[in-house]
Amino acid sequence: MIVKNQQLAQISRFESRFLATLVYGPNEGLVRECIKEIKKLYLKENKFEDIQINAKDIDDDPLIIDQSINTISMFTEFKVVLVNAIKDKHVKILESVMQSAPDKTLFIIKESNLTTASKIRKFFDKDPTYFSIACYDDDGKDLMKSINTFAEKNSLIFNRDVKNYLLENLSSDRMINQNELEKIHLYYSKSKNSIELDVVKSLLNDSSSQNLLKMNQTVMYGKIGHSSDVLNKLLTEGTNPIAVIRSLIIYLKRIQATKIRMKQGADFEVAIKNLKPPVFWKEKDNFKIHCQRWPLKIIEKNLSDLLDAEVQCKSDSNLAKMICEKFITEISHRGSQYYQ
Repeated sequence: MIVKNQQLAQISRFESRFLATLVYGPNEGLVRECIKEIKKLYLKENKFEDIQINAKDIDDDPLIIDQSINTISMFTEFKVVLVNAIKDKHVKILESVMQSAPDKTLFIIKESNLTTASKIRKFFDKDPTYFSIACYDDDGKDLMKSINTFAEKNSLIFNRDVKNYLLENLSSDRMINQNELEKIHLYYSKSKNSIELDVVKSLLNDSSSQNLLKMNQTVMYGKIGHSSDVLNKLLTEGTNPIAVIRSLIIYLKRIQATKIRMKQGADFEVAIKNLKPPVFWKEKDNFKIHCQRWPLKIIEKNLSDLLDAEVQCKSDSNLAKMICEKFITEISHRGSQYYQ
């Protein structure tokens, strides 16, 4: 059953019954936001067991979903099973498991963009007992709503010029926008000064962002030694490992969006027109090369790995630098094959 993300309140009617939901789309920030809201609505204040599975786990053990859902926990009544990047070939496994799944179980499939030909999407779209939620990039109306909501939540006042600048320069992805808006919030959180346009411009294009861009580009060129040097410099200067990871996620998502448009028939110049903020002219040549050399499938693999890295960094801050270095180095090494 197709459900809009604004209609998530429908989940409350399932109470403690088994609920299966597909959440997919190119807007990673909105996907995460939806999953968070689904958990909140379904679980309420109940404690739960959290299980995460990926496609490789299923390939290695086809029974892993069935076992994860049906194994009784000794400590919690509720259970959340989240499957990431599942494949069409696994649909029969899903059908079998979901027919006899127990109550008090929330089953979530998290995917990136799915075409109308996707068997997984068709399965969830057509079944009236399951939810299918698409998370597409925000349009201007959605973006302005997000800006206003963020400002209200954090007691910030954006004048018309600041709002117009944000509307023109923020991305269409909520996760990216959240990071950018947080910069403004952190800067003004201890200040009583009114928010000025020049300060906002500086915050959204500061020197640390330029250093992060330099690292992103060396990683995408597969320059393992150089990217390691730049990364160490950033971390030594106090850049948060999560900020490093998110910066590369943002860069990869821009490449992903461009490649998807090119795959649909647009040339490079047309494909980048909808990117916000626009690709700076000095960066265009590097960006074009990265779009041409890296396969879309590997870009999506990198994104999945980096999202896992961010979770690991949050779980253990003491090891965050090591985790960051490990994943960045792996992606740089992966890229070296495209420039031989």
